[in-house]
Amino acid sequence: MQRKGRRTLIDISKIQPALDFDDATRPSEFTLPEYQGKLLLDRTYAFLIDAGIVFGLFLFFVIVTVSEMPTGVAMTRRIVGIYGAAYLLLVAVYFFLFMLSMSQTAGMKVQGLVAVNRHGDILKPRDAFLRSFGYLVSIIPLMFGFLWAFVDPEHLTWTDKVSNTFIRRV
Repeated sequence: MQRKGRRTLIDISKIQPALDFDDATRPSEFTLPEYQGKLLLDRTYAFLIDAGIVFGLFLFFVIVTVSEMPTGVAMTRRIVGIYGAAYLLLVAVYFFLFMLSMSQTAGMKVQGLVAVNRHGDILKPRDAFLRSFGYLVSIIPLMFGFLWAFVDPEHLTWTDKVSNTFIRRV
Protein backbone atom coordinates (compact mmCIF):
# COMPACT_ATOMS: atom_id res chain seq x y z
CA MET A 1 0.00 0.00 0.00
CA GLN A 2 1.38 3.35 -1.02
CA ARG A 3 0.27 6.85 -0.17
CA LYS A 4 0.22 9.47 -2.91
CA GLY A 5 -1.02 12.73 -1.57
CA ARG A 6 -4.64 12.19 -0.56
CA ARG A 7 -5.10 8.90 -2.44
CA THR A 8 -4.19 5.47 -1.24
CA LEU A 9 -3.11 2.93 -3.87
CA ILE A 10 -3.67 -0.72 -3.06
CA ASP A 11 -1.88 -3.37 -5.12
CA ILE A 12 -3.83 -6.65 -5.11
CA SER A 13 -1.69 -8.41 -7.71
CA LYS A 14 0.14 -10.31 -4.97
CA ILE A 15 -3.10 -11.46 -3.36
CA GLN A 16 -5.05 -12.22 -6.54
CA PRO A 17 -2.79 -12.13 -9.60
CA ALA A 18 -5.46 -12.53 -12.33
CA LEU A 19 -9.16 -12.91 -12.82
CA ASP A 20 -10.46 -15.18 -15.58
CA PHE A 21 -13.71 -13.72 -16.90
CA ASP A 22 -13.66 -15.69 -20.15
CA ASP A 23 -15.74 -18.57 -18.75
CA ALA A 24 -18.37 -16.23 -17.33
CA THR A 25 -18.99 -14.52 -20.67
CA ARG A 26 -19.10 -17.70 -22.75
CA PRO A 27 -22.75 -18.67 -23.26
CA SER A 28 -23.88 -22.27 -22.97
CA GLU A 29 -24.09 -24.05 -26.32
CA PHE A 30 -27.85 -24.60 -26.11
CA THR A 31 -28.49 -20.84 -25.83
CA LEU A 32 -26.93 -20.16 -29.22
CA PRO A 33 -29.26 -19.44 -32.17
CA GLU A 34 -27.64 -22.16 -34.32
CA TYR A 35 -28.42 -24.81 -31.69
CA GLN A 36 -32.01 -23.61 -31.25
CA GLY A 37 -32.43 -23.44 -35.05
CA LYS A 38 -31.50 -27.11 -35.41
CA LEU A 39 -34.27 -28.03 -32.95
CA LEU A 40 -37.12 -26.30 -34.80
CA LEU A 41 -38.36 -29.40 -36.61
CA ASP A 42 -38.18 -31.57 -33.47
CA ARG A 43 -39.97 -28.84 -31.49
CA THR A 44 -42.70 -28.73 -34.13
CA TYR A 45 -43.21 -32.50 -33.93
CA ALA A 46 -43.26 -32.34 -30.12
CA PHE A 47 -45.88 -29.58 -30.22
CA LEU A 48 -48.03 -31.54 -32.67
CA ILE A 49 -47.91 -34.57 -30.37
CA ASP A 50 -48.89 -32.41 -27.38
CA ALA A 51 -51.64 -30.68 -29.35
CA GLY A 52 -53.00 -34.10 -30.35
CA ILE A 53 -53.02 -35.29 -26.74
CA VAL A 54 -54.74 -32.14 -25.47
CA PHE A 55 -57.26 -32.17 -28.32
CA GLY A 56 -58.01 -35.85 -27.71
CA LEU A 57 -58.63 -35.20 -24.01
CA PHE A 58 -60.79 -32.20 -24.85
CA LEU A 59 -62.76 -34.12 -27.45
CA PHE A 60 -63.45 -36.85 -24.88
CA PHE A 61 -64.61 -34.16 -22.44
CA VAL A 62 -66.91 -32.59 -25.04
CA ILE A 63 -68.43 -35.93 -26.06
CA VAL A 64 -69.14 -36.91 -22.45
CA THR A 65 -70.62 -33.55 -21.45
CA VAL A 66 -72.72 -33.10 -24.59
CA SER A 67 -74.12 -36.63 -24.27
CA GLU A 68 -75.15 -35.83 -20.68
CA MET A 69 -76.96 -32.60 -21.60
CA PRO A 70 -80.73 -32.69 -21.35
CA THR A 71 -82.60 -33.10 -24.62
CA GLY A 72 -83.44 -29.86 -26.35
CA VAL A 73 -80.50 -27.80 -25.04
CA ALA A 74 -79.08 -25.84 -27.95
CA MET A 75 -75.40 -25.05 -28.41
CA THR A 76 -75.55 -21.30 -27.87
CA ARG A 77 -72.63 -18.90 -28.12
CA ARG A 78 -72.40 -18.92 -24.35
CA ILE A 79 -71.96 -22.70 -24.19
CA VAL A 80 -69.41 -22.63 -27.03
CA GLY A 81 -67.57 -19.88 -25.14
CA ILE A 82 -67.52 -22.02 -22.01
CA TYR A 83 -66.07 -24.91 -24.01
CA GLY A 84 -63.46 -22.55 -25.48
CA ALA A 85 -62.48 -21.37 -22.01
CA ALA A 86 -62.34 -25.00 -20.84
CA TYR A 87 -60.01 -25.81 -23.73
CA LEU A 88 -57.62 -22.98 -22.81
CA LEU A 89 -57.73 -24.07 -19.18
CA LEU A 90 -56.91 -27.64 -20.19
CA VAL A 91 -53.98 -26.42 -22.29
CA ALA A 92 -52.67 -24.33 -19.39
CA VAL A 93 -53.00 -27.16 -16.88
CA TYR A 94 -51.43 -29.71 -19.26
CA PHE A 95 -48.33 -27.62 -19.97
CA PHE A 96 -47.99 -26.32 -16.40
CA LEU A 97 -48.10 -29.77 -14.80
CA PHE A 98 -45.65 -31.27 -17.27
CA MET A 99 -43.25 -28.31 -17.02
CA LEU A 100 -43.50 -28.33 -13.22
CA SER A 101 -42.94 -32.06 -12.83
CA MET A 102 -40.40 -32.92 -15.56
CA SER A 103 -39.52 -29.75 -17.52
CA GLN A 104 -40.80 -31.57 -20.59
CA THR A 105 -44.16 -32.50 -22.05
CA ALA A 106 -45.05 -35.90 -23.44
CA GLY A 107 -44.25 -34.68 -26.96
CA MET A 108 -40.91 -33.27 -25.85
CA LYS A 109 -40.08 -36.58 -24.16
CA VAL A 110 -40.79 -38.48 -27.39
CA GLN A 111 -38.53 -36.07 -29.31
CA GLY A 112 -35.78 -36.13 -26.65
CA LEU A 113 -36.11 -32.46 -25.66
CA VAL A 114 -36.22 -30.72 -22.30
CA ALA A 115 -36.90 -27.13 -21.22
CA VAL A 116 -34.10 -25.59 -19.16
CA ASN A 117 -33.13 -22.21 -17.78
CA ARG A 118 -30.14 -20.22 -19.02
CA HIS A 119 -27.78 -22.30 -16.86
CA GLY A 120 -29.05 -25.66 -18.10
CA ASP A 121 -31.03 -26.54 -14.95
CA ILE A 122 -34.55 -27.94 -15.03
CA LEU A 123 -37.29 -25.41 -14.42
CA LYS A 124 -38.16 -24.09 -11.00
CA PRO A 125 -41.89 -23.65 -10.23
CA ARG A 126 -41.80 -19.94 -11.15
CA ASP A 127 -40.14 -20.71 -14.51
CA ALA A 128 -42.65 -23.51 -15.16
CA PHE A 129 -45.55 -21.14 -14.46
CA LEU A 130 -44.09 -18.46 -16.76
CA ARG A 131 -43.49 -21.01 -19.49
CA SER A 132 -47.10 -22.26 -19.18
CA PHE A 133 -48.33 -18.67 -19.39
CA GLY A 134 -46.13 -18.28 -22.47
CA TYR A 135 -47.89 -21.24 -24.10
CA LEU A 136 -51.21 -19.46 -23.70
CA VAL A 137 -49.76 -16.20 -25.03
CA SER A 138 -48.42 -18.10 -28.04
CA ILE A 139 -51.63 -20.04 -28.74
CA ILE A 140 -54.24 -17.29 -28.49
CA PRO A 141 -53.13 -15.27 -31.57
CA LEU A 142 -53.61 -18.25 -33.92
CA MET A 143 -50.37 -20.01 -32.87
CA PHE A 144 -48.30 -17.04 -34.05
CA GLY A 145 -46.14 -17.21 -30.92
CA PHE A 146 -44.85 -20.63 -31.99
CA LEU A 147 -44.38 -19.68 -35.62
CA TRP A 148 -42.28 -16.74 -34.40
CA ALA A 149 -39.33 -19.13 -33.87
CA PHE A 150 -39.03 -19.55 -37.65
CA VAL A 151 -38.46 -15.80 -38.21
CA ASP A 152 -36.75 -14.86 -34.94
CA PRO A 153 -32.95 -14.53 -35.25
CA GLU A 154 -32.52 -16.46 -31.98
CA HIS A 155 -35.09 -19.11 -33.04
CA LEU A 156 -37.05 -18.69 -29.81
CA THR A 157 -40.82 -18.82 -29.44
CA TRP A 158 -42.77 -16.32 -27.38
CA THR A 159 -42.97 -19.05 -24.74
CA ASP A 160 -39.17 -19.10 -24.52
CA LYS A 161 -38.94 -15.33 -24.42
CA VAL A 162 -41.62 -14.86 -21.74
CA SER A 163 -40.03 -17.41 -19.42
CA ASN A 164 -36.36 -16.85 -20.37
CA THR A 165 -35.97 -20.58 -20.98
CA PHE A 166 -34.42 -22.67 -23.73
CA ILE A 167 -34.92 -26.10 -25.23
CA ARG A 168 -32.04 -28.56 -25.02
CA ARG A 169 -31.63 -32.03 -26.43
CA VAL A 170 -31.52 -34.69 -23.68
